[in-house]
Amino acid sequence: MNVSVVTPALNERSTIEALVDSLLSQTVMPTEIVIADGGSTDGTREVLDQLAEANPRLRVVDGPGGISENRNAAITEAGHEIVACIDAGCTAQPDWLEKITAPFAQGEDWVSGFYVPRGPTLRSTCAGLVLMSVREEVNPDFITPPGASQAFRKKVWNRVGGFPEGMTAAEDSLFGQRAKAAGFTPFFAGDAIINWRPPKGLWEMMRKAFTWGSGDGRAGLQGGAYKKILLGYWGSIGLAILAAFVAWWLVPLVLMPLAVSVVRQTRFKYRWADGIGKYVVIPLAHVLQLLAQSLGWLVGSRRR
Repeated sequence: MNVSVVTPALNERSTIEALVDSLLSQTVMPTEIVIADGGSTDGTREVLDQLAEANPRLRVVDGPGGISENRNAAITEAGHEIVACIDAGCTAQPDWLEKITAPFAQGEDWVSGFYVPRGPTLRSTCAGLVLMSVREEVNPDFITPPGASQAFRKKVWNRVGGFPEGMTAAEDSLFGQRAKAAGFTPFFAGDAIINWRPPKGLWEMMRKAFTWGSGDGRAGLQGGAYKKILLGYWGSIGLAILAAFVAWWLVPLVLMPLAVSVVRQTRFKYRWADGIGKYVVIPLAHVLQLLAQSLGWLVGSRRR
């Protein structure tokens, strides 16, 4: 099976070689790797050019700059009907390509892989865990494939006009919605896993969550879910502040429903991190992430 692996890249000098090495170490090798560099200024393009000289499977093309624009540029240059997507900053586990392309032999048109966060610290890993779903939280019947771990026949990409351009976030979600609306159903290959580089800490996580929420707001995505977060999380905190002016013992009572919600929503994440500190960092990160992302959605919605 001939497969083109495509990657958008911009200023990824410190990570791009690890990505390429992981793709060249697959149990099933890609026929070609097409990386669209969007005008990197940190030496990424020079590293890529050197890697391309050493391995004929790798081609480097020019991208317009944005993540969707670069990804579309790479797909346009891809020479094969089956395209697998992975992002710069990630690495593929050794059997990722084998497992994400196997369903095509059974006639699938669109396949979702999965991901695990691999951070240098506990805070980093926990930040990644709350930003993304873990395997136990996924309903295969409703999954929207992540941009960094999916594969499709080019006809899917052509049918929806490619990845939506002019967006800084949520472009993969909007692509997924459009593909589903066009009649395509993704097959979930949960064992096709990439290692995803999460934010370094909670503040960086909150900035990323805000950006994602803003992208969803501008695209008009998940409005109902965000309104529930605004009501449940921001509302609970607001009530707790008001309760503190009445009596301190009212505060834990007011926050009890929020605490129950946090426990329920984070219960599957703890097995994916090490160290006793995860029992503090994960719930804290979860609350901060939802507060930041819902605020981003509110701001983005007003800019539509």
